[in-house]
Amino acid sequence: MSLYKRKDSNVWQMCFFVNGQKVRRSTKTTNKKVAQRMYERAKVEALEGKFFKNERSKMPFDEMVNEFLEKHSKVEKESYENDISIGKRLIKYFNQTPIGKITVYDIKSWRSWRKGHITNRGTPISKATLNHELSFLRTMFMLAEEWGWIPESPAKSVKRLKGEVKRMRFLNRDEIARLLECSEGVLKPILITAISSGMRCGEIFNLKWKDVDFENGFVKVEKSKNKDRRDIPIEGFLRETLESLTESRAKGDYVFLKKDGSGVKRNYVIYRFQHAKKKAEIEDFRFHDLRHTSASLYATGGCDIMSLKNLLGHQNIVMTQRYAHLMPEAHDRTRRIMNDFWKSSNGDSKKHTPEKN
Repeated sequence: MSLYKRKDSNVWQMCFFVNGQKVRRSTKTTNKKVAQRMYERAKVEALEGKFFKNERSKMPFDEMVNEFLEKHSKVEKESYENDISIGKRLIKYFNQTPIGKITVYDIKSWRSWRKGHITNRGTPISKATLNHELSFLRTMFMLAEEWGWIPESPAKSVKRLKGEVKRMRFLNRDEIARLLECSEGVLKPILITAISSGMRCGEIFNLKWKDVDFENGFVKVEKSKNKDRRDIPIEGFLRETLESLTESRAKGDYVFLKKDGSGVKRNYVIYRFQHAKKKAEIEDFRFHDLRHTSASLYATGGCDIMSLKNLLGHQNIVMTQRYAHLMPEAHDRTRRIMNDFWKSSNGDSKKHTPEKN
């Protein structure tokens, strides 16, 4: 690509690549000869590093990560602490490379480098983890482009890896009993809440008493991943568990507190969760899998797909359909509905059956 015009304008635009990075600029002229000279000069200046006047493009990568975490993740995301971990892993590779010099090739090189790592469990990095970290990079560079720090995101064209296996590990009744028996202190009510409600870990850790409505029997999730508020019913064991937190209720702020009276944080809970899990002899299980456990219990208990979608706060039904195979009663009801219709149709379904040739 070189010079071109947009459909709605007579002004010449220029487009070229520098070190694998696409550059688009307006020449701000309708004269093609002038535009051509500007285009040639811009290419030379770009190669010499003089074209980009924005000093922000010289920002070190680690500084951009910190800006992204502070201005975006901390304000808008429930997974802030998880983003901190991802940021640290990315900094190990890109370090203090100026963000304006990072190219598509560099990001694909990072992905190849990361793919060779081994997890703490001794297994290769999964495609799901790589795609999650790539999403972090793409969002960060997209915002850097929006904020005018770089002309265009180098991560935009890097696609997610195909063949990602969606994790579906959940506990059975015996495992749930063992895990709760091995849980101490604030961890136990947290686990009961996670299993009973299907709430995300960030939603649980940030839960406040003002969001717990005992009178109407609901927990209000105001700050969800998808920005949509939802109400989660509380009854029976979950209600009793929350009502038993008298010390916390007296303080009136966060529902789940540490011994010093401050709200729990992710690392605080996960450390105790890992200890309880090991003591209960439960393997290959993460805190987020408690959400899958909750969903599986609701699905096998007869909850319909739309109610489950609303309970879990999924943005679309595709995510919820992962649990459809656990709803045998729903499938039986579906078959009975149509079967009963034809049986009751004019008293005889056989007369509606097409004749055989």
